[in-house]
Amino acid sequence: MCETNISPKKMIPMRELKKLTNLTRATINFYIKEGILPAPQKTAKNMAYYDEDFIKNLRLIETMKKENYSLNQIKKLITSEAGTINDFCAQILESVNKLLPYSLNDAAVSIAQIGEIGLTEKAIAELIHMKIIIPIDNAHTMFPAYSITVCKLIKYFIDSGIPLTIAEDIIMKIKDLAYFEKNAFVEYIRGPMIESNISPDNQKAAVENCIQSINALLPILHLQFLKLPTESMLKTTNE
Repeated sequence: MCETNISPKKMIPMRELKKLTNLTRATINFYIKEGILPAPQKTAKNMAYYDEDFIKNLRLIETMKKENYSLNQIKKLITSEAGTINDFCAQILESVNKLLPYSLNDAAVSIAQIGEIGLTEKAIAELIHMKIIIPIDNAHTMFPAYSITVCKLIKYFIDSGIPLTIAEDIIMKIKDLAYFEKNAFVEYIRGPMIESNISPDNQKAAVENCIQSINALLPILHLQFLKLPTESMLKTTNE
């Protein structure tokens, strides 16, 4: 988009607004109709003007659309008053949390369901042999619910050309993290509750609340860690 400077308090007509933002009149009017942006200032029946904030918000909307935010989420951000942005952030975190295995159905999955992800029979057999996924029946046809998520992650690695041995290391590190987390929950949250004779339901609720809060933050932290420069990246950059 064109980043032309606009003087403070300058009012922009629609014809100039379209040039500044590369957006059509129909798109701009749609955002106004949906309540995402305010109605323009009118000086006549067919003459409307838009200010600098309007243009900034238009650009923000287009950026968020490219990041796959929904119109409802965009509206919440654009129309939020000062101090209410945390509500929007909470909604985003909740959306992220719903993608995590914690919210999945615990029902076992079949080898056919795993095959629908796009893994070959040979690849699935190798995952079983490496104990990345572990059958729960003697026929090796049923697996724990988390196996679907594991196999989706594995497929991303395979499609990207990353060796299965590297993918295995990453999966095992994730399992280790979950193991340490569970022990921490049991020892430091549930343990004291048991000693205080708090009901099992309340114990379970406390642990689940803790898990959900951590789940909301883990993907964000993961992305931040991925953005940290590695030695190989620095070497390439310096060259």
